[in-house]
Amino acid sequence: MHDQANSRTDDAADSQLVSALARGIRILQCFSMGDAELSARDLVERTGLPKPTALRLINTLAEFGLLRYSERISKYVLGTEMLSLAAPALGRMTIRQIARPMMQELADYCHGQVTLAVGYRLNMAYAEVIQGDGSAVYRSETGTRLSLSRTASGRAYLWTVPGAEREQYLQETLARDPAKGELLAQRLELAQQELRAHGCTLSHGDMQREIHSVAIPLSAPIDDEYWVFSCSIAVFNISGNQLTDDIAPRLMSLVRRVEAALGSMTGAAHDMETRPWSVSAN
Repeated sequence: MHDQANSRTDDAADSQLVSALARGIRILQCFSMGDAELSARDLVERTGLPKPTALRLINTLAEFGLLRYSERISKYVLGTEMLSLAAPALGRMTIRQIARPMMQELADYCHGQVTLAVGYRLNMAYAEVIQGDGSAVYRSETGTRLSLSRTASGRAYLWTVPGAEREQYLQETLARDPAKGELLAQRLELAQQELRAHGCTLSHGDMQREIHSVAIPLSAPIDDEYWVFSCSIAVFNISGNQLTDDIAPRLMSLVRRVEAALGSMTGAAHDMETRPWSVSAN
């Protein structure tokens, strides 16, 4: 009986620790490129946590260097310890080192921006951002989250992940905002047609009116992570059908070369012709 009581106590303590960890992560996830500075009140409102609980967690995160209170602006910012956590995550991504010189070459050629984004489940972020000579495209920072619905990369990603995850995202969007959900469904249908016809997805000013983009996903995930390359160009740097007739083939060549390099390193070649959208829409 005594052992059973101790076991229940240990389980309860473990559950509380897991809950506290999850809540702490929710606080850290409130920060983004657009919200790099947040007050304690902001964090309480965004997480929905009771104020005393949120403040205890904020103080704990600050003790570990993950958050820092800025006296200058009277708000919290992510601490420098976050850099130490991010460095190993970026360092293990061999694809970044392989692709970087090829991405720079294409970015300089088209006077645009070439990016490499990685996704896991229903989240996607930039792992590499290369700015070309004379690029007029706003430079996103590595780690910036992408919109899955309003970017060529996001829509390419949604057609690469398992169908159940794509359907989940669509249904969640429909539940939150039916109008946006219907627009997403239309964009996904068009993206599927683009992938089947050209092997890429296109964006004509969906996020920024003056920016056009083309995106191509890797044919297979790497350790359960899905990767998408994209090239974005200011509309005044594009002539005629250059995006589809010139830039898209060059981006496809880049993807093929990266996959060949990855295949030679792992001893497993990727089949570029076997793509999920060409097999089934489900």
